[in-house]
Order: sequence, then C-alpha cells, then structure tokens
Amino acid sequence: MKHVFLICYDVGDPKRLRKVYKTLQGAGESLQYSVFRCELSREERQKLIESLWEILNFAEDRLLVANLGLSDTRGVDCLQYWGIPREEPNSTRGIVM
Repeated sequence: MKHVFLICYDVGDPKRLRKVYKTLQGAGESLQYSVFRCELSREERQKLIESLWEILNFAEDRLLVANLGLSDTRGVDCLQYWGIPREEPNSTRGIVM
C-alpha cells in the first residue's frame, strides 16, 4: 500500500540543497522549490528517509515528512493548488546596478 507524503525541507548549504533536491526528484513531484509530493510504500519511504539523513546536517537543516493518507483514498484529494504553476528560473545569475 502506498501513502501520499508531503516532504518539505530547509537546507542551508547549496551543495546539500542540490543533493536533497535530486534525491527527492527521483521519488516524487516537485510542488514548490522545497516541497515534494511523493507516493511511497513503507519500504520506499524508509529508504528515502535514510538517504536524506545521510545528506542533511541537522544542526543546520530541517526536514518535514507529512503522511497525507493512502494514495487511493484521502491522500489523492487532500492537496489543493492555487495560483501560477511553479517554474524553474531561467538563470541563477542576477545583475545588480
């Protein structure tokens, strides 16, 4: 049985941030820059959490994992989206004048 999980993170170091993003990208759907929706079995969830624990520094970083319910019941309908869809930035460089 798979459950829907909302996984949110706040990572201070850019290198760890990229690693966390790539790890979660393989496990679910990015909703916002630090928020993912993942449908995972108990074993998949545990494996993902252990992978994230290896990356994160809990003296500086935070991770939230919320179980929204079974993927074929409440977990499918418990999120609502409003506003413009998330888009990747065109460039990471900016110009300051």
